[in-house]
Amino acid sequence: MSDGHEEANETPRRFRTLRPDLLRDVFPWVVVAVGIIQSVQGGIDLAHGGSPAHMLIGLGLAVLGIVVFLINRWQARRGL
Repeated sequence: MSDGHEEANETPRRFRTLRPDLLRDVFPWVVVAVGIIQSVQGGIDLAHGGSPAHMLIGLGLAVLGIVVFLINRWQARRGL
């Protein structure tokens, strides 16, 4: 429902910065921490004759968290 008034912000969208968002900023680090904990737990389990599933899942989570962090920084720079 627009009444014909444009936004007061004349800055082009590509130059605007992202507002702080707790999930976007903190969640990747939580995923990395859980991945490291899972990897350590899987390594201990592997040393006692267990399967490497926990270790691989933990490494995957850590890598995923780092990739998401890098994508978020790239988006923040571009203003997406």
